[in-house]
Amino acid sequence: MVRPPLQTPRGPSPSSLRSIAVFGFLASVLIVVGGALAGAAAPGDAWRLWSVPAIPVSPRVDIVPALVGYYGGLILLVRAWLLLRRHHLTSGLSVGALTIVVLLWAGPLLIGPPLGSRDVYAYAAQGRLAEQGYDVYSDGPAELGDDDPVLAPVDPLYRDSPVLYGPVFVSMSSTVSAVAGDRVIAAVLAFRMMAVVGLTFAALAVHDLAKGFKRDPVDALILAVANPLVLFHLISGAHNEAIMLGFLVGGVAVARRPRLFHLGIALCAFAAAIKLPAILAVAFVGWPWALEADRLDRRLGRLALVGAEALLVIAAAGRLTGWGWGWVDAITRSQPVDAYLSVTRVLGGGVSMVTGFEVDAVLSAARLLGLLAAVAITGLLLFRRHGSWPTALAWSLLLWAILHPTTQPWYLTWGLMLLAATSGGERNRGLITGCVVAMFVVLPIGPQLGLVVLDDTGTATLIGAVLVLCLLTFSPTKHSPAHRRPGLDPDLVSVIVPTRHEAGNVGPLVAELNEVARSRALGNRRFEVLFVDDSDDDTPAAIERLIATDATASGVAVRLVHRRAGERWGGLGGAVVDGFGCAAGAVAVVMDGDLQHPPSSIPTLVRAVDGGDGLTLASRRVPGGTDGVGLTPTRRRLSLSAAGLARWVFPGPVGRVSDPMSGFFAVRLGVIDLNRLHPDGFKILMEVLATHPKIPVGERPFEFVVRTHGMSKASASEVVRFLGHLINLRIRTSRVWGGSPVPQRTFPSVFGEA
Repeated sequence: MVRPPLQTPRGPSPSSLRSIAVFGFLASVLIVVGGALAGAAAPGDAWRLWSVPAIPVSPRVDIVPALVGYYGGLILLVRAWLLLRRHHLTSGLSVGALTIVVLLWAGPLLIGPPLGSRDVYAYAAQGRLAEQGYDVYSDGPAELGDDDPVLAPVDPLYRDSPVLYGPVFVSMSSTVSAVAGDRVIAAVLAFRMMAVVGLTFAALAVHDLAKGFKRDPVDALILAVANPLVLFHLISGAHNEAIMLGFLVGGVAVARRPRLFHLGIALCAFAAAIKLPAILAVAFVGWPWALEADRLDRRLGRLALVGAEALLVIAAAGRLTGWGWGWVDAITRSQPVDAYLSVTRVLGGGVSMVTGFEVDAVLSAARLLGLLAAVAITGLLLFRRHGSWPTALAWSLLLWAILHPTTQPWYLTWGLMLLAATSGGERNRGLITGCVVAMFVVLPIGPQLGLVVLDDTGTATLIGAVLVLCLLTFSPTKHSPAHRRPGLDPDLVSVIVPTRHEAGNVGPLVAELNEVARSRALGNRRFEVLFVDDSDDDTPAAIERLIATDATASGVAVRLVHRRAGERWGGLGGAVVDGFGCAAGAVAVVMDGDLQHPPSSIPTLVRAVDGGDGLTLASRRVPGGTDGVGLTPTRRRLSLSAAGLARWVFPGPVGRVSDPMSGFFAVRLGVIDLNRLHPDGFKILMEVLATHPKIPVGERPFEFVVRTHGMSKASASEVVRFLGHLINLRIRTSRVWGGSPVPQRTFPSVFGEA
């Protein structure tokens, strides 16, 4: 059995840790200065660190240069974060070194003015209201009176709104007010200190969970704590999510230890007494424990016990703080506020514009449908048996964050911590993309500033500012030295077949390849079939039996590369790249192992490559080609949609072919630079075309055949994986953010294995 170099050796990082740390620190300083000048600090003494702004927003300087500094700093901080992760995954990073970097990046955000929202000012006013004896679940901060300095910076949207947080956070806010009095800056700094404590406990829990899931704990901490979204919103913005997550993630980590299970339930319930979304953790922690019971009555008893424990903790919190259950009444009475980023508001508003229906009715229906969808999908996540219920909980929290009527970017942190802990060390492309996008959808001091920009700025100035910011996203791409295969056998055709659980198909496939070899359609050319297998069933044994029965008697040599669990980078696309790395023939043919690609088409593809094509693909979308009965109507539509999207994203290199989703092609192996290939999933052709735009390409028709054995690898998760790969590939092959993506082959699939 052939063993190729399945992992790219870890080499020196393109940037030193010290330069990355300083780069991120300067980015944080730029964010704070730009945000303060843009309105997060009130006009006044220029030498003051910051001063409390009031409504309406009054920028200190011309708004556009300030915003260029602010958004430029965000761009640079994101780049520093991506470089930090690349440094760790290529050269390694200790927890201590990461802690120093995080503290350095967080320092300016910790002492600068609150950025991204005014919520922390509302916390201070609500705490002052509670400290003065008002019922915060009935009265809004406006009861303080206009002459109270704590009220001045509060967003008008919340001046008359009662508190919707749990009794624990109200009690904490009241304590802050008792200490800070009417000194708003002191109150903000106190809330930030509480956020730092909460994030510290969350970080410890993330580290523990990552080790328990055999993930890379340092990578998990980079994703969860060094993340600019967390630093910006939970440190600078001081949102109470930081405190909630300290108890929620800590509760999940504790509950995974059987002896401390009930303590974990208590911690999760306590988190819900800070902010309600944490109640989901109680359900996801308790449900698997209930299912462990062997009888229905015992399962119901366990569920009842979990519910009683959670209610007892929340009731005790309300009793001890003196606020009781008033917060539940306030939540049920509250009218949802549709934030401008709310998915239900965007979709509902779009439907209203298209149909002409009354906008309030449409928005109410959209909110209801969003909540019903969240409930239904959470139910599916809860009742479906999962090997990792913390991951299911993470997705549920993210789902509620997105479908909530008042969606805000910092809501993504609800599920971010757990997702980072349970998937640290993997690609995380979708997670990273979501966090990066969320960084740029807020202004320094809330959406009101956008009106100032539109009213006071000319079109030419705005275009110039956007161009300046775009320049900050460009970077020279650092390509590694080319790795092309020398000394390949021109008389040998290597058929590379990536397989996963195809035990029933490998024998018939080799038999058909033998028929092609016996036909002498390529003269005296010899064939080898190289199975690169990722199976956990008896597929490797079936291939070994073929090798043992001397399949070479008919002209086809059978070889096997079995990738163990810790070696399976890049999915089936990564298997093909490993096949490229150890194939012996000058021409390689890539085909699936499910018999849907007819081996009889191989001679046509090889002759086209011999005739001058660098790569020839078998296409279903040229005259003579067809899906046949190999695809269901639904899968055909998905395939066409994916192909159209890929051709739109890559109009040149991928748009030149009709069927970029084909998995059946021949290529002159010597023209492939293996160091450019970092696929994710089974669409390897798109990766080859996008990274090798100068290869001459041809197409030949073929008919897609129905599968006879095994199951298709297409799934909803593969669709998500395809979209993430498409984004990553677009960035990797462009000058914009070109140095940001992490090469796929730096990832051990299981922490501790290389």
